[in-house]
Amino acid sequence: MILDVTSVSLCTSSNSSGDNYKPYILIGTAYSYPDEDEPSQGRVLVVECNSGESSNLKSDSEDEMVTRCVRHVTQMPTRGGVYSITPFYGGTVMITVNSKTHLCKLSLGDNEIGELKLVGAGHHGHMISLYCKSLAGERSSKEGSSSGKQLAIVGDLMRSISLVEYLPKHQVIEELARDYNANFCTSIEMLTDNIYLGSENFANLFVLRHNADAPSEEARVRLDTIGEYHLGEMVNTMKLGSLVMPSNAGGSSSAKSDTKSKSDKSSFEGNAIEVAVGSQTLFGTVDGTIGSIMGLRGSTFAFLGCLQRAIFAVVRPVGDLSHERHRHYEADGRVRPSRGFIDGDLVECFLDLNRPTMERIVKWMNDDGRWRIRDDGSGVSGQSQQNLMDTEEDDSSDSPAQNNLSVEDVLTAVEEISMLH
Repeated sequence: MILDVTSVSLCTSSNSSGDNYKPYILIGTAYSYPDEDEPSQGRVLVVECNSGESSNLKSDSEDEMVTRCVRHVTQMPTRGGVYSITPFYGGTVMITVNSKTHLCKLSLGDNEIGELKLVGAGHHGHMISLYCKSLAGERSSKEGSSSGKQLAIVGDLMRSISLVEYLPKHQVIEELARDYNANFCTSIEMLTDNIYLGSENFANLFVLRHNADAPSEEARVRLDTIGEYHLGEMVNTMKLGSLVMPSNAGGSSSAKSDTKSKSDKSSFEGNAIEVAVGSQTLFGTVDGTIGSIMGLRGSTFAFLGCLQRAIFAVVRPVGDLSHERHRHYEADGRVRPSRGFIDGDLVECFLDLNRPTMERIVKWMNDDGRWRIRDDGSGVSGQSQQNLMDTEEDDSSDSPAQNNLSVEDVLTAVEEISMLH
């Protein structure tokens, strides 16, 4: 049975120079036997998709070079099912096998046959490690993360999300922090080095933050919950990215630099509200829904949060059912108000309202006034607070606008954010 398939760039030599990286497809499998609750055997299959260029690796099943075809390179047996495979730093991959987390590297064995091997000691602190994610595949540098650490997150069947670090000097995987809530993870994603997004089996989303600079050891080993939201559908996959093509189609690097220079700065210029986003994540649900989750800067979050509260107050819902109550985080007898999230579908319904209703909503926002402040996602204002999904430091020092909003100001901002997904 195939449990996971991923495309990775593996390093085939001892050094990590860019010339030694080659693209492969890794397939994690498990043998399914009727008398086993959990698989006791599995494999990692390494497949190469040739595109007309000769390969330096010889297959273990054929001697001649074959171009423009899919070729089986090697395989590695495992003592359990390979639930997840993720690209890692230095041209390696991190895999989860039942309750264990391992690092693997592709090397040249005898007769130049590719061989996938385990590196160092793995981590064994979970019940069933269903998911593993890192930012290595999203980084341009293959040496490490922005903090210099080689980090990854592991999603457990019952024990929520854990943060692990690989130490190359000692070749060990060490757990840095974990979420002590009992979340039955259905999917996870690593947004930044210290912000993690997860979904659980009660159709909720949650966001965790690692406070690595906390003064006490107790705070450093705990992942704090900073966002909770009831989606209403069970998410079974997440992936960093967007369905919208970048405005600059000249390449990924130029698109990223263009986004940073133009779109990532959140400011109020007069009454023209510039909508800025950080991380962008796609998700899929078991009901067939494809959705997008976008990280927002503090001032953008405050504006959209104020707009959301105004819609709650002015627009009468169908059947007088509370939309706000529907979004409450509810899991295993725990009920808490949603925090750290904006309901994008609700905000975009502003475009479908008639003019008098729009004017009442904008008047409510002006009377409320909280759209002018910075918000960290939990109702706290202050320039020193970090928003829950920011991916860059906010260097904007523009003062808030003092004039009231108009309907056109709100329409422009909502139309802009609707075009981002």
